[in-house]
Amino acid sequence: MNDLKELGKLMKEHPIVIVVTLAGVVVGAILGVIAFYQGWLG
Repeated sequence: MNDLKELGKLMKEHPIVIVVTLAGVVVGAILGVIAFYQGWLG
């Protein structure tokens, strides 16, 4: 629970962290979908 409070504090001080994290998730999801449909996963 303490870790979450620390994370919350960090997020308030550095909102860019949230933006970068979300962007990374979105890019990862898109690449995952592309890889799946292209058959890159074998």
